[in-house]
Parts: sequence; C-alpha cells; structure tokens
Amino acid sequence: MFFKKIELHRFKQFNSGKVDLRPGLSLVVGGNNAGKSSILHALAVWEFCKTIIEFTKGRRAWASGATSQGIGIGISEFSPISVPSFRHLWTNLKTQKLSEADGYTLKVKAVWQLPSGTLKHLEFGLSLANDRLFIKTTSTNLSPEELETENGVPIVGIVPRVAYLPPFAGITDKEARYSVAVRNRLIGQGLSGGVIRNVIYDMWQHDREERKRLLGAKTKISSTDLATLRATDPWEVLVRTLGDLFQMGLKVDDFDDRYHTYLHVETFRGKMVGQTLKKNPNDMSRDLMVEGSGFLQWLSVYALALSNDIDVVLLDEPDAHLHCSLQLELVRYLSNLAGIGNKQLLMATHSTELIKDFDFDSILEVKGGKASYLGEDSRKIAVLAGIGTIFSPKLHALAQKKRMLILEGDFDENILRIWAQVNETPWPDNVVIWRWPGGHKERRQLFSQLKRDIPDLTAISLRDRDEEADGTVGPDLIDKGQSASSDGFHAMKWRRRHIENYLLHPAPIARAAGKTEEEIRDFFATEHGLAIPANVTSSGVVFAMRDARGKEVMSQGVSCLEKRLGVSRYDVAKEMVEAEIAEDIKTFLAALSHFGAS
Repeated sequence: MFFKKIELHRFKQFNSGKVDLRPGLSLVVGGNNAGKSSILHALAVWEFCKTIIEFTKGRRAWASGATSQGIGIGISEFSPISVPSFRHLWTNLKTQKLSEADGYTLKVKAVWQLPSGTLKHLEFGLSLANDRLFIKTTSTNLSPEELETENGVPIVGIVPRVAYLPPFAGITDKEARYSVAVRNRLIGQGLSGGVIRNVIYDMWQHDREERKRLLGAKTKISSTDLATLRATDPWEVLVRTLGDLFQMGLKVDDFDDRYHTYLHVETFRGKMVGQTLKKNPNDMSRDLMVEGSGFLQWLSVYALALSNDIDVVLLDEPDAHLHCSLQLELVRYLSNLAGIGNKQLLMATHSTELIKDFDFDSILEVKGGKASYLGEDSRKIAVLAGIGTIFSPKLHALAQKKRMLILEGDFDENILRIWAQVNETPWPDNVVIWRWPGGHKERRQLFSQLKRDIPDLTAISLRDRDEEADGTVGPDLIDKGQSASSDGFHAMKWRRRHIENYLLHPAPIARAAGKTEEEIRDFFATEHGLAIPANVTSSGVVFAMRDARGKEVMSQGVSCLEKRLGVSRYDVAKEMVEAEIAEDIKTFLAALSHFGAS
C-alpha cells in the first residue's frame, strides 16, 4: 500500500494544494526553504495524529461518521517534528479562522491505494486554542467495519504505517522491550531512534523462528529454502548488507522479561565468507550506540525500511553523514527494497551525486509552494544549478572567475594536481572545479544553464573515454564526437579508457611497492595480460595500453594493485618523476594553463 497524494491546507510552506506521490523510492529535491521537509513533516504529523487518536479514542475515531470532539495536547506532548511553538505548523504562523467552516484551520489529508487498487483517504484537522493543539478526524472514507473485526482485534493492512527519520537524531543508550503498540506509538511520535533495537530484535527473532520452521524434523534446511530465506528475510538481508558494505555484523542477545530490563545489540568486525560474516578472532563486540553516526544512520534507515511493521518511510537527508559512495549504495539498496518489499520511501536530499544518478521520473521537485515529478532527464540540470545555498559559494566563484573545469570526481582533481606539481606546471587559481560524472551532453546542458546567469562563462570538460571507440579522440584530446566550441564549452577526453591508465608505469609502481620493475611487469602480464611497452608515456602507445581497464587494474577486483601489492593510486602518482608523466597528461596541463591565462 502506498500514498497516492497528500492534500495540505495551511501547513507550513503549503498554504493550499496537493502533492501527487508515486510508489517506490522518490528523491525529494529543491532549494533551501523550498518545502522539501514540509512534505515529510506533513506525513509525519498525519501519522502522529493517527496514533494519538487511536490510543486516546480507538481506531473507530478514524472512521466516517465519527462525532468525537478533538483531542487536546500541549507542546511537550507533540513529538513528530521539532517546532518552537504550535504556530509554526501554520503557513506564515497564522492560526486564525479564515474561510474554514470550523475552527480546524490546518488540515492534512492522505490518500492511499490498497493492494486491491481501492483508494482510501483520511484527513486530520488541527486547531490552536490557548496554546493547546486540538486534533480530530475531519474527512475519511474509512468505515468502522474496516477498522475492527467483530471481536475488536484491529485489522492490519488497511491504513499505512509511517516512520519518519529526521536528520540523524541518534539512538538511546538503553532501550526497553516494547510491545508492537508502544513501538508504533513511538515511531508515530517521530522517535524512531528509540526503537531501533526492538526492530532489530524482531527481525532476528523472526529469522530464528523461520529457520526452525524450515528445518522441521530434518537435519538440515534444504538449499532451495535456504536460498529463498537469504534473499527475502529482513534479518538475512540486513546482516548480509552490513557485512558487504561495512564488514560488520550484529550480535543480538535473547530477551526474557523475567530477568532482562533492556535489549542488548552489539556490533563486531569480521570478513564475509560466502553468505556468512566470520567474526575477526581478536575483535571485541561493542554496544551499538558507540558506532559512528554514518553507520548508525545507515542502520536506522535500512532496518526501518526492511521492517514488516512499516509501509512508508520518510527520510530527511539521511545521506548527510555518509560518504558519497555510501550515499549511492544506500539509494541502490533502498530502491531494491522498495521494489521487492512494496515499500514507499520519500527521501529529501541535497546530494548532487544522488540526483545525477537517479531516474528523473522518481525525482520530486519542490519549488514555489508546489511539487511535481521531473518530466524529462534534462530537468535535473536545472534542479542542480538552482539547488540552493549548497552551490552558492561555487556559483559566486564562477561569477567572479568565469572559468570552469568539469571533472568526474575528487580523484581526478587530486591526481591532476599531483601531476601538475611533478611536471612543474602551475595550477591556475582562477579556474573553478565542478564535479560531474556524466557525459559531455549533460555537462553542456549544465554549462548552458549556468551561462544564462554568467554570460562570459567558459569551460573545459574532461572525462574518461570509457567504452567509446579509440578513434573518437586524438593526441590533442579533443572529443571528436562533440561540436566545435562556439559557446565557450571545450569537450576533451583521455585517449586511454580511464585516467588510471596513465598510472600503469612499472617504475613508479615498483618504487611505491618496494619491488623491482621486472616483478611489476610480471604482475601485469600474469594477472592482467598486459605487456607494458617501452614507450608507455607516448600518446600513441599501443592500443592494448590505451584500452586497458585502468580502474580495475589499479583499485577494483581481487587482482588489483591496491589489494595485491598494497599500493594505492595516489602512492603511484606521488612516486612519479617528470619523465614518467604521459604525453596526454602534459597536453592537458598545457591546455589548462592556457585556459587559465586566456
């Protein structure tokens, strides 16, 4: 089940309007103060209202025909989002009655689709009187019969269950064992970090019970059943993911309420062996909360997304504490979860890396009090160019210097600066670096967007050749597949497949690794089928060297230099001398020097 839309009346940035939503994972993007968080906050407040009404008056108070009065609460009881006062929930802080028929001047309505395709809706109204917030159901098509069985036991699966994770709020040091009802209440109050051990414990316990069921009277679970369990069970997916990404596992202690007061979940370091994380022999397990904020943020997000108790997960900048590579991994894993687990996830983000790599039709742009999904991929360029203050210093620098160097990432910039220093080529201080992993077509669109505001802007765009044909670039490094520069955009690419190919020089690698050049040449020949020629620095070096997969040879895979010889790409670059710098590198550095002086 997933939300189809929300309708907001006088809620924060949305004075009036609706936001259509899609199943799966959506990135919510926009400038600062555009209203990204308002969308997440609206659903978090909706869940809070739903929870408060259920625990105060019962689920029937959600249903049509309910005539109960509103429930009043004080600011200390309001926990789904942080506000200095209740007035900050209203647009422009104006809580007075305007055209509303009753005193409930703020409304949040959610419309969702059941697996059967049926649409349901539930709207809550909020009113402020004497510093107390009053909440009640103001519109719904739910019936009492849908919400309870004849014996009064709630029916699961008719109303979405929502979890909101604000920018990392941490976890508690002690966490009691909560009932499902109390846990849902805490999540509905925005206190997801206080139930993470309960979520993990439930997954672990369910996995044990499922393994016991699959084993039955047999001595071993069948390989088919085990494969299915590992692919679909939340606990199995969680521990495999943590092992693969962090080389970390979870140790969960059993809980008996006759003896135990708090849940105990610890972490340990290990190494993946097949499908299992084997604990390092000398590693001591430690309590969950002592781990870094990046790991805990990942764990909180991923565990709640996996939980069978949650239908919709609201993530407010969960990437803020994560390295860009982990940001991309997080989105990849969450996208897979959304697909196989029928989850809906809304993730507010400023991350350019995520936006660039995400499907445009799953990016919800918020701007000017309205929100809509991007209709075409090129719209991402405009979103990124106007993302807000995250780019303001860079845009200011571009406006001043009017020269832009577009590179694929931090590594390219760092390695080029090392080569420039070795080659004694001054790095121009009037060129602004802009990182963008996409191709020249996307980069030109970005350049065009920026040029509207900076008419004199010029740019060099440099990228790897990757899978493009060897003949698409010559010794001048000009990309033959791009039109000649008439607008100030200069498209260049390496003659070799990857920038790392220019590090495949036996002499500096030998010095960095403490080996002989002959040993390095043997390594290349044996492990990668490469015969390093004498003219390795030549622009016209043999095709095998130009087309080698430099990234894999240097830093990816079990046979890479980094893993086999303990030598990083930076180690090799720093060992180079001027005579070992490839001609293509010198050609680019000369072009960059001229560009900075022009």
